[in-house]
Amino acid sequence: MEEQKKEASSGEPSTNGLGISDSKYEEIIKKSLVTTGNNQLVKKVLAKMRADEEVVVAAIGGSVTEGAGPATYTQGYAYQFKDLFIKEYAADKSKVKFIPAGIGGTPSPMGLIRYQKDVVTPAGKNPDLLIIEFAVNDWLECSNTRAMEYLVRNALENKTAVIMLYGAATYTNQQAQISPVADFYNLPQVSISKGLLNSGVNQEKDSKVYYSDYVHPTSFGHTYMAKCLMNLIEEIDKAQEDAPYVIPAGYKNENPFKSFATVHSNTTDKNVSISAGDFSHKDDAIQGYSHGGKCFPDNWMKSASGPSTSSGTTNNSPFTMTLTCKSLMMIYKNANNDSFGKAEVYIDGKLTQTYAGHEDGGWNNCMVVMIIDEKAAAEHTVEIKMAEGDEDKAFTILAFGYSK
Repeated sequence: MEEQKKEASSGEPSTNGLGISDSKYEEIIKKSLVTTGNNQLVKKVLAKMRADEEVVVAAIGGSVTEGAGPATYTQGYAYQFKDLFIKEYAADKSKVKFIPAGIGGTPSPMGLIRYQKDVVTPAGKNPDLLIIEFAVNDWLECSNTRAMEYLVRNALENKTAVIMLYGAATYTNQQAQISPVADFYNLPQVSISKGLLNSGVNQEKDSKVYYSDYVHPTSFGHTYMAKCLMNLIEEIDKAQEDAPYVIPAGYKNENPFKSFATVHSNTTDKNVSISAGDFSHKDDAIQGYSHGGKCFPDNWMKSASGPSTSSGTTNNSPFTMTLTCKSLMMIYKNANNDSFGKAEVYIDGKLTQTYAGHEDGGWNNCMVVMIIDEKAAAEHTVEIKMAEGDEDKAFTILAFGYSK
């Protein structure tokens, strides 16, 4: 990465690209540390790396984790952190596997629905270390931190060390919403907003200093994030090891997700029965990853078409799913063209909501919504069909996630 060498306004050397002195830069890196939490699980990861054992490092989050902002996504903080982490601690860098699982515009409920598919399956095991970054995306998340809690708890139950990372944005972030969950589970936490506060770094939109736009860091901003994570690791490394980590017996949230399963068109789940109706096609024009591949390739699409009967009307055959659940989230596509229309969601025969398959600003991105949310599990029938007037338009259901 190209380094900019100049003097900061104080006259001190500045090689960090953020327009502040290097001494100030080191100060705000340290300032980003919120807490080391219980350090025992992270210390176990460091011990495995030094012992030349296989280690999986994963990062899940939104577009900041995907690497948006710099000229190339591999300049993103997750990739830079991986390189720094391996260089500092790995006896054999070939033994460390990196799983990047960031995708733009997505909150933590979508991260939960993607976790098994995008982290555990490609890793071939549960990761040893997981960085979670959704603070700049969770302002509209539909689960009120229950998805975040399940994601954290499930990782911890599988002996994964979890680090909570709070990214920064010009519109602030949701650290205050997420941190009670992280505190409850005594997680190590890093806050980029805390580090940058009163730092002297120009954080105006499109400043090209820290931000490349309203939320995505420049390459130097991503470097700062990576070094803040490394500072956390270094503080943990030099500290005395804490007592073995114990997961809290209870849950932080009321009505928590105590189980979770995902459903897509290739899912085999005895709890779920599906009739696709008119949603029998596959949509290939869906959101993808910077590192390759599509986010939800196993989807259900109702294609745009003309009238399907001689009378000039459409059958409008619904997608029908029967399952037992207490909470059910749906992911659908916000298309980039107006051949996509509105779809109605019926729960047990009652119209509950209508969702637009194309809204202004849509770029084939994923949308996640809660369509069932109750205190106790019960059998439900979900029907999805095109709204009146949009029968000849398209709509894509990407996936579901449910808790019993």
